[in-house]
Amino acid sequence: MKYISVLIQHHAGPTGDVLICKNADGKWEFPHDRIRTMESGEEAAERLAWEQLGMKTVAGKMTMVGHKKPQDGVSEHIPCGNITHNTNTKCDYHCYYEAVNKWQSEPKPGTYTEFKWVHPSELGQYEFAGDDANFMAKYDPWINGREIPDVRMN
Repeated sequence: MKYISVLIQHHAGPTGDVLICKNADGKWEFPHDRIRTMESGEEAAERLAWEQLGMKTVAGKMTMVGHKKPQDGVSEHIPCGNITHNTNTKCDYHCYYEAVNKWQSEPKPGTYTEFKWVHPSELGQYEFAGDDANFMAKYDPWINGREIPDVRMN
């Protein structure tokens, strides 16, 4: 099964504020959904931003992909462009895409009731839920340029 999360930014690049949403458990997460059959990652990213938040976005590069083993639920997140992806079909995939807020609109309540725009360097200060917690363990050092070269959207 393929899942997608979207890092929606006000403007592209490492300085664009990122939208985070609070779930029912009071933890922060990125908007997410399943990728539908015959739908590309970019199409899924734009669809879920519209359906869940009422925001028109333009999807960019995939930032990371997580391989989740169904037997133990452990996710390994791999920065895109740095190593060859594991194509093990027994894994669920959770892709993280960046997208830009095309109309510069604010999110609408629906799936989430609380939102916050956060500078990328401050994302590590928030407690994230589920797969997003594992993702942030790799993304936070990456975005702050401490470990992995920044190959994100320009």
